[in-house]
Amino acid sequence: MSLQLDNTTESAPPALAKSVIATTLNTETLLQLMNHEIGAIHIKNYVPKEVCEAVVPKTLEHPAMGHYHKLYTSSVGRIHMPHIDTRWDAIETKKYHDGAIAAIEEIRELFFPYISPIDKLRLLLQEYWPAGANLARFRNRACFVGACRVMQPKKSFFYPHNDHIVQETDAPEIEGLIEQFVANAYLQVPEEGGDLHLWLRNPTPKEKEAILDVEGLLPETIEPPRLVIHPEPGDLIICSSVMLHAVTPVETTHRVCMASFIGCKGPDQPLMYWS
Repeated sequence: MSLQLDNTTESAPPALAKSVIATTLNTETLLQLMNHEIGAIHIKNYVPKEVCEAVVPKTLEHPAMGHYHKLYTSSVGRIHMPHIDTRWDAIETKKYHDGAIAAIEEIRELFFPYISPIDKLRLLLQEYWPAGANLARFRNRACFVGACRVMQPKKSFFYPHNDHIVQETDAPEIEGLIEQFVANAYLQVPEEGGDLHLWLRNPTPKEKEAILDVEGLLPETIEPPRLVIHPEPGDLIICSSVMLHAVTPVETTHRVCMASFIGCKGPDQPLMYWS
């Protein structure tokens, strides 16, 4: 379910993308997302029900479950270390890259005998994007992709924030990026809560400072979102991660999804993906 809201106010920065949601994933919709002609791509039944039911219990009990390191996201669980937690630290960055391929293989094993939602997405991006798509490498070292995220009932939330790789690394491979998407494949979502909020605009310089400090803005300090999407189990949603987005708290059960960032340099360059 999604809501398209007209929440533009005189004090709110203008939207960069249209509040339109595409319901197919193909070359046309990916290019529309890049050009901000749509606000999101929302695919129903992307992950089969039997896959969701088989994998969620294993995800919740996974021995590699940890938590994000910043204040506003520390209650959100994730399997294996994401790049954001390298914190510009050489030791943590080496740890991330050293374990990247093994982590990819372990997530793939978690979904066996099924294809993981992110492996499936990697193939689709290779086929649909005009210049193909590849696993990201920073300073010639492979990145992890396929993080599983777990929001805990009555405890976890993602305040309004943005994600941009330039905030995490100055690796030469990111030069020329013009957009960054985030793809989420949903395995378990409660009937209430866990909504995706999209503002369809970039944060202001002042908002960026707060996001870098604590990974989020207090919702009451900004205007209402322009799009509200309630994902269901099996859904895939792709949107801009550079623009402000948030996830509302869940009340009754865990919200489990699988995520990947997608870097875009334009249609004549391959996409790159990482977690």
